[in-house]
Amino acid sequence: MKKVLASLFLLSSICGLVTPASAVVLQGSTYSFYLEGSESVNNAVLLANFDGIAQTGTRNGQAVTLNETETVLSNSTSRISISLRSDGDLFPVTNETAILAIGSEDALDLDPFNPVTLTDARVTLFDLAGNVFLVTDNLADIAVQGSPWDGTFPAPGGAFGIGEIGAMGIAAITFDFIVSFAPAETPVPEPGSMLLCGLGLLALAGARRKVTSAS
Repeated sequence: MKKVLASLFLLSSICGLVTPASAVVLQGSTYSFYLEGSESVNNAVLLANFDGIAQTGTRNGQAVTLNETETVLSNSTSRISISLRSDGDLFPVTNETAILAIGSEDALDLDPFNPVTLTDARVTLFDLAGNVFLVTDNLADIAVQGSPWDGTFPAPGGAFGIGEIGAMGIAAITFDFIVSFAPAETPVPEPGSMLLCGLGLLALAGARRKVTSAS
């Protein structure tokens, strides 16, 4: 039975029925994370490589760690996550606004042959204990270039604010971007390929009869 299933998967690949998905962000490319408190004015541009390996730096003497992942959700959607964590309050002044951006210096380097549309963008803030403090609504509409997405949020050289979170012990921020793209077209088999598939199906039928008769 295992041999039959393996043969079916191989056959479907040959016949063009399986379209593998691929990542959108080019691995190893650089991007920037902009971070500022409206009152504490401890602004910083943090540069990192999009490689899934945590990178540690400092922001006005405060240790921060930046990491990122991309998860292929289907053959037409992908989730890009960028997380920053600190060992202290990122916005220490009471009621100040968090000013944030992705790609203010270096945009996410996206696959130029696979243009995507930004369909969902949310920011999650975590407290010092690691608990979720706030999750925004979908902010995709504030992206200046959402279709096709240029890898910046909200815009090249731009930023946006989340108000009244100062002195709340915010120690981590995660951006989650859902992007969609047109799935690769299933190739129409040529006559020779169709014949190959037909022969393959006949071979599988024969293999199934052999397995059945042997059981």
